[in-house]
Amino acid sequence: MTQSITAPRYAHAEGYTALAFGKSGQFVCTGGSDSLVRVFYASKSERDQEAITLEQHSDNILSLAVSRSKTISGDEEGMVFSFDLGQSSAPDSDGLSVEPSGTVLRSTLPARDISISSNERQVAIATDDENIRIISLLDMAVLHTLVGHRGSVNSVAYSPDSKYLASSGCDGTVRIWDMREGDPACVQIMPKAAYVCEPGNSMEQYKIRWSPDGRTLAIPCTDHSIKLIEHSNWDVTALLAGGHTNTICHLAWSPSGKYLASASLDCQVVVWNVAARKAMLSYANANALCQVEWNPQSNMLAFSDCTGAMYIWDDVIPTEQGHAAPFERALADAVTLGKDKLMSDLFDDTATADRASEDGMDEDEDEGDFLDAGDATADAMDDFVVDDDGAGYAERQAPRWTAVAASEVQCFQPGSTPWLGSRRYLAFTMVGSVVSVAQDESHNTIEIEFYDKSVHRDFHFSDSFKFSMAALSDSGCLFATTSKELANDRSLRGAAAEADEISVVSYKGFASWSANSDWTFKLPPKENPRCIATSSQGAAVVTSLGNLRLFTCGGAQRHIETLPNRVVTCVARDDMLLVILGALGTIRSSDGMKQLEYEYVLMNMDGQSRLATGSCPVTPASEIVWVGFSEEGHPAVCDSKGLLRVLHKYWAPTHASWVPILDSRKLSRDRGKREGFWPVAISARQFIVATCQGKSKYPPFPKPILDELDIDLPLLNTDTQVGQQEAKYLASRLFVEQQRGEAERIGGEYPGGASALVRDELGQDKLLLRLIQLACKSDKTQRAMDLAMMIALEKSFDAAVKIAVFLKQSSLAERLVRLRETKFTSHFEDDISDEDHSEAAVGQSNLPKSRQSAVATAVATAAATTYGRERRAADSDAGDDVDSNSDSDSDLGVAALELGKSIRPPLPEALMHSGALAASASRSLVSRPAQPPTTSKPFNPFGVATPSKSMEIKRSDSFFSAADAHSDESASPSTPFGSVMPVSTTKRQQPSSGDDAAAMSLPRKQAKRATASDSKDRTQPKLTAFAFKKGGGNMERDMTDD
Repeated sequence: MTQSITAPRYAHAEGYTALAFGKSGQFVCTGGSDSLVRVFYASKSERDQEAITLEQHSDNILSLAVSRSKTISGDEEGMVFSFDLGQSSAPDSDGLSVEPSGTVLRSTLPARDISISSNERQVAIATDDENIRIISLLDMAVLHTLVGHRGSVNSVAYSPDSKYLASSGCDGTVRIWDMREGDPACVQIMPKAAYVCEPGNSMEQYKIRWSPDGRTLAIPCTDHSIKLIEHSNWDVTALLAGGHTNTICHLAWSPSGKYLASASLDCQVVVWNVAARKAMLSYANANALCQVEWNPQSNMLAFSDCTGAMYIWDDVIPTEQGHAAPFERALADAVTLGKDKLMSDLFDDTATADRASEDGMDEDEDEGDFLDAGDATADAMDDFVVDDDGAGYAERQAPRWTAVAASEVQCFQPGSTPWLGSRRYLAFTMVGSVVSVAQDESHNTIEIEFYDKSVHRDFHFSDSFKFSMAALSDSGCLFATTSKELANDRSLRGAAAEADEISVVSYKGFASWSANSDWTFKLPPKENPRCIATSSQGAAVVTSLGNLRLFTCGGAQRHIETLPNRVVTCVARDDMLLVILGALGTIRSSDGMKQLEYEYVLMNMDGQSRLATGSCPVTPASEIVWVGFSEEGHPAVCDSKGLLRVLHKYWAPTHASWVPILDSRKLSRDRGKREGFWPVAISARQFIVATCQGKSKYPPFPKPILDELDIDLPLLNTDTQVGQQEAKYLASRLFVEQQRGEAERIGGEYPGGASALVRDELGQDKLLLRLIQLACKSDKTQRAMDLAMMIALEKSFDAAVKIAVFLKQSSLAERLVRLRETKFTSHFEDDISDEDHSEAAVGQSNLPKSRQSAVATAVATAAATTYGRERRAADSDAGDDVDSNSDSDSDLGVAALELGKSIRPPLPEALMHSGALAASASRSLVSRPAQPPTTSKPFNPFGVATPSKSMEIKRSDSFFSAADAHSDESASPSTPFGSVMPVSTTKRQQPSSGDDAAAMSLPRKQAKRATASDSKDRTQPKLTAFAFKKGGGNMERDMTDD
């Protein structure tokens, strides 16, 4: 019999490719980086047939498991799906049928490995966290969560009798779990039994596998060898070495257990003779290999490589040379006989006992075999109800949601990572990083590195406690370790059992003036730290008994209280402590989907008062992965879906709310890159992260360069200019309100003083003015009005009026001026004297209420100043091209904020203050005598076509009345303000000399006479003339008395 290997069949796109044979050996399943699962026929006569393609996944397939009736697949997105296997119901086909049957698990981390129990009742799933989930295949509920690994779990394997489960982590630790009891228990820990690999890299994720008889466990080792562990005593009985030169990533036992196949990154498949302890066959591939599997029913191997190709190796073992076949027919006969025995045993009560006595079998083992066999019958009965009349009663039911009690809450420390080789981050903040380096079984080394070397110097020390968590601040570093962490190290299990007080909390202060600011506490027995936090105001420790213990930086115990024993994590900044708790329970659906709920408590570091409490929302089907404070004091959380939220207005507890400010996953998709972000810190403008390239989930060593992601609120239509400006405005307002609120909470002033507050508010107003400009251009005056109501500064409001006039939105300009009078009335009411109030009352007595004097004066001023700029823009053929300069110094919204530097008329220096602009225009137009016209280009505030001749118009009390009168005479469209406008009531400046007083008093007398004679002949006002001329880029107004 000769060996033969088929040509590569490119089943998937380039990338990691998983495969698994069906129990019947008729087909082989593959899954690849194209998110597809394909089913190929394995026999030589059927290999050329088209594969069955399953498209349920949306990410890279990483794991596959096949049982008698099911195929289960897991992807990098954490989705695990189940498919039912059967025969095709097509009349002209007796082939294979594969149909989706539901969702087994929705995880937030990649599903690395899957193992189905022999009775097909349960499935074990390993993901990139420290836990293993045991899922029921009957109702897809999570039966158990196995906790114990200190890093990512990359492999799980049920023993053939399903009594034990073997698991391995990226740190090289192998654990054996006893699955016979109600609650699985870890019965054996083998540290460093396997090689250490990097979490997240699929090509380096090794798999451990049981032999078919369940007596031996095969484990890949660091030196490219394979350890064989004996089940009876968990000792190494053999070592298979010399066949590979690089990492062994996958193992597969032959059905007979006499041969073991291994696939390696050295591109070789090696077949080992287990009894002889040597390699007997090998095949060198062109590319690195991913997985290898034996066919359960024939002398056949299948393996895959990183290009997405699948190979089938026929006639692997040369049986004609005397070698034993990898598959023995007796095993298949035993399966058939087992079913016959099951039926006979149902009618023979003594059969079981007789066989047990004859074969020396234990009664418990026989009972287990009976239950396993019974499962096959139960599975066969699943199809008893058939919807043969199409009534729909046999259709699959929708997932049902049920509330379940909360199990033990899993805590985490912000900024910490699992072991990455021999190193792990205990803390990673903008202050610096704390790294634990494994040395030996007696101690580790702690390395503290700071970003600002001018404040603190880096240092390291020997860690005999083997600290498992740390919290870093500018004032010091808090460490803690627990009995569970100590017990994970085999060398310290004896010490852990003998010691009464083994949980330690230790603080190392950075204060240079204090000779010794370090302190250490040992917690009582059975009380272990769950999470810790520290700041410049002290330290906090939450324990397994629910106790919150608060310390000063010097080590004085100043507060203790009991919290609900559901604390997930905590973090501190200055005098604030944020504690995140799991809710009272979770909501789980029948398809395995879990909805986690959280609560938060924000308190002072002295524990004497609560600032805010409530629910802490997360994205559906996600969990909190990072908690911190912004540089300005905003409490912040980030969930596993990459959504960052801050707690806004926490200083007013009834108004506190969580505001989403960044979707980092969307940002990654927009970039078109496959990258992850490890949260480090947050400021008002950026989210500081460590970028993890590819599939890595954690920052590498040495410490990476940090990236800054701009805060981008997830608003609608952010691909438009309006949406982008709105997002910038809301982010700026969030920052200003936070700074102001925090200053009020601590009783201080705004950071940087009042000038900084005005500067920040001016920045907000600039963004609003740009939005108002865009709204006016698109004739959305209601939106412009709404935006104007958000303006903070009065001079910015004046600029909004100018924008409305410039863009010929006259009705909007009138409403804006009225709103200005209401919003900023307190700025100028104190400057109005009683005499001016009485005179204004006389001038307004005969005018409608809608014609308010301030409206006319302010709009007139805005129109007059805007007219000169508009005329200059028209002369340069750039008046209509506003969009092209919207972001430059000539932008209307920005230039208007200068209030006169480029578009206002020359006014006295004393009148430049905010609130005096309208009053200045009123005095200039009313109190000075008019002069004859000196130009042939008369003023028209709305850009209406005017005759070239010098204009003579009727005398009026308002600047706009002149324009209206002239517009009527020239058959031009009239303005919406009418032909008569009142006089402003703003106080006038008193003249400094007698001549000036006489000149200033003349208009007042004329106004009184005009008012007195108004009832006699209102249509015969005294004529006056206005003239404007250009000069030096400003408009000069000359007015002479007639």
